[in-house]
Amino acid sequence: MLRSRLLAASILLVASDAHAQGGRWILAGDSIMAGVFANEEFGLPGGDGAELTATLVTLETGVVIQNVSSPGATMSAIPPWQIPGLARQQAALSFIDGLFGARGIIITIGVNDAGQPGIVPSTYLADYTGFARFARSLGLEVVCVPPLNEPDEPLDPNASRRFQFQLLTVFACANAGVPSENVFNPAAVGIVPDPADPAKRRLFASRRQNGELVLDNVHLSSEGHRLFATRLIDFMVGRGFWTRR
Repeated sequence: MLRSRLLAASILLVASDAHAQGGRWILAGDSIMAGVFANEEFGLPGGDGAELTATLVTLETGVVIQNVSSPGATMSAIPPWQIPGLARQQAALSFIDGLFGARGIIITIGVNDAGQPGIVPSTYLADYTGFARFARSLGLEVVCVPPLNEPDEPLDPNASRRFQFQLLTVFACANAGVPSENVFNPAAVGIVPDPADPAKRRLFASRRQNGELVLDNVHLSSEGHRLFATRLIDFMVGRGFWTRR
């Protein structure tokens, strides 16, 4: 009896400490958040998990980030193979939320959806809305992150499918009841690919191929993750969700 009471007290103390630091947060995204990519132009190596946004957030805030990002992940299922999208992971979300509950979820997905012609925009809108609504039904705060920009992206959904999916992300979160102030836009804080700007090229992956520099313009380098983490922390602190150590 005494042992069980001590165990229960220990669990409550751990849960209380996590809450004091901002709680547990789930980060659900694709390869952009799943890996650190090399930038050969500026000599930035890749592959170090200590440089991931999720890790940097924990180091700087104490918030526990459960990173469930996966390479190639989408919100909607990819036809015709029906690779499951995040929208179909409601049971997994309940499992990750756990016995004591996470405080919130940050959704960083959509680049792959925009790049898949088989994913219909209306399907993405419905799937994203449904997933965000389900997360809110669990009591989770939802933070929506629209897909990263393309280089020189035109602000025209008819000319840029990526921009169309950015808009759909914002609409989906609004439909699900997510406050508009819970939308974190990376482009608004300088995380935008620009091949003409060396400072921007440092943020994304690049490689040498047959002597030519090949720019990625999607996946983040260690510098990109550092900037993303810093701006995300600024945003979350401003919203009152996190505090810096």
